[in-house]
Amino acid sequence: MKIGFLTDVDGYRAPIHPESIDKYSFDVHLEKNIFDYLNYADSSQDNVKTISKLSDLDIVACVENIQDKTIKELKEGTVLIGIFDFDKIEEIKSLRSDIKVLSFFKLPRISRAQNLDALSSQANLLGYASVLRAAKETSDVIPMMTTAAGNIQPSKVLILGVGVAGLQAIATAKRLGARVWAFDIRKEAKDQVESLGAKFVEASTEAQDSVYAQEVSEEENQKIQEALKKQVIDSDIVLTFAQIPGKKAPVLIEKSTVENMKENSVIIDLAAGTGGNCEGTEVDKVVEINGVKIVGETDILNTVKHAATKLYSENVRNLIELYIENSDDEIFVEMSS
Repeated sequence: MKIGFLTDVDGYRAPIHPESIDKYSFDVHLEKNIFDYLNYADSSQDNVKTISKLSDLDIVACVENIQDKTIKELKEGTVLIGIFDFDKIEEIKSLRSDIKVLSFFKLPRISRAQNLDALSSQANLLGYASVLRAAKETSDVIPMMTTAAGNIQPSKVLILGVGVAGLQAIATAKRLGARVWAFDIRKEAKDQVESLGAKFVEASTEAQDSVYAQEVSEEENQKIQEALKKQVIDSDIVLTFAQIPGKKAPVLIEKSTVENMKENSVIIDLAAGTGGNCEGTEVDKVVEINGVKIVGETDILNTVKHAATKLYSENVRNLIELYIENSDDEIFVEMSS
């Protein structure tokens, strides 16, 4: 069986890390210059081969970007692994219905699949990197400082959406000395937020039991916006992570709220790629409204690309090893359905 790893076109990660290569018990086939984005030279290990023909490969791993030309060149029945959202999955299947697509977006949420969970590993780093991005964008400091010239109060940080990324953002902001508030519509979020030393914002009457946040009515969303308004206006930094799988991100911050925030406040909208949690967000741009910066960048993980590649590489390796051991495992049935 031949396993190939492709360059993440226009990306910044790779599906394999140089340190992971020796962990494979078989030869790995790498696309030329796969590590260019990481500033590593091509690997020279004995068990590394360069891909000559895509049609020779049985399993192909990439990150989230793959060209149509590449898909068309794959062998019939190839197993394609990547972080493909639902639209991308459909696009790939429309080009090649014979390919078996294993997307981490469809990984079942069961305990034995935890070491395969690329969404969580990347989200963890995203939560960390987003706080650093906010710290870079603001001209204030995050921790309290006491000096001979006077005191600087700690920044007030609000986090909307308390999944894996949101929890890591809380922990990182707290470690930097911020005062932190957070909101999520899921019931379990309150205990998680408070366990990290942050304060939970009560802003919804429809707390949910689901693992992922579910869509709410327009009326309930308006109530959430109104309840969050005062906390948003009072914050120095707002980080938004609220997304609904397969749907447009809910708007939690109206433009009128942004206009009432303090000058030099920063909003990092991590849902920019799916519509944004803030009115006024522009994808892959930093815009300013009344002195408030709204960051809609979708490549914030680029700042921690080495760590992101290391973790993703291990998720991919664990998935491939399990697949080779038992390709009929229920995990792959659900992922490819």
